[in-house]
Amino acid sequence: MQRLIAAALLALLTACAAPTTTPAPSAPAAPLAVPVATLVPALAALPGAEALEGEVGVGYPGEVLFAAGAVLPLPGGLELLDPLAEVLHAHPGNRWSLRVRAATEHGKDYDLALAEGRAGLLQRFFTRRGISAERLDWQVAAEDGAPLEVRPLP
Repeated sequence: MQRLIAAALLALLTACAAPTTTPAPSAPAAPLAVPVATLVPALAALPGAEALEGEVGVGYPGEVLFAAGAVLPLPGGLELLDPLAEVLHAHPGNRWSLRVRAATEHGKDYDLALAEGRAGLLQRFFTRRGISAERLDWQVAAEDGAPLEVRPLP
């Protein structure tokens, strides 16, 4: 009988004990952005790209990526962007501005649709390379200039 009472008391004491909990895993810390100035050498080494004058960034001029008036890239055009995707992937804390332009003799509406088509293709390209869409700020414009310009955001 004493054993039964002792077992019952032990069960009651055990039930009153605070449960042991495992702390919830903390979310991984967001990667830190590197200073924009430290990106200059990596951007300068990109094939097919030219440094932007007076600011940090590069442009892919003329018909390096796209033929005039075409949404689809030139043969080998997207392969030129693989090194850019590697730079973006290597700096996960940085955000980027990508400006896609088109200017033809067909008018502003056509040029804007062309730039939007190119931007859509480029967005899919970078997404497939593992670049988060939240890190890329896209702008499209019907204007003269490099068909693609890339700048790190401060």
